Amino acid sequence: MKLQLLSAFAAIAILAACQSTQQPTGGDSAAAASAITTDGQPAWPLAGTKWVLKEIVNGPKDTSDWGKEIYMQFVDSSSQVRGHLGCNGFGGKFLATATGDLQVSDIISTQMACPALNVENAFSQALGNTNKYTIEKDLLSIQRNDTVLATFTAAKP
Repeated sequence: MKLQLLSAFAAIAILAACQSTQQPTGGDSAAAASAITTDGQPAWPLAGTKWVLKEIVNGPKDTSDWGKEIYMQFVDSSSQVRGHLGCNGFGGKFLATATGDLQVSDIISTQMACPALNVENAFSQALGNTNKYTIEKDLLSIQRNDTVLATFTAAKP
């Protein structure tokens, strides 16, 4: 009974976090993120930007079964990442550095039955394997060392 109650509370907390409109306050991660560009041009900041999935490099290519928009947002003031996997919402913690390092941890998501779980699983795996990022203009690449795992396009939240 306690486990069911705890699971229900966690799911509600994730959904509430996904609906938040909290804006970042501009701590170290936001300053570091805006400095990381591959071409020296001004870039969208990592924190505070809605990053919409463009491609999972070694994941499913057919986007017709993705369901809703897949995106993530980094919230600097709380070091949280949250978003939508297409069917399920997710949340976790992140740490970004001025040198382009990115660690994402403690990822949890809602557990609804979805037709495109292969997309959700591939995205979750890419996010969990990330240790680096680059931003070029409005394109975010999350990477494992020098290998791009997924790319995202900046969108206004």
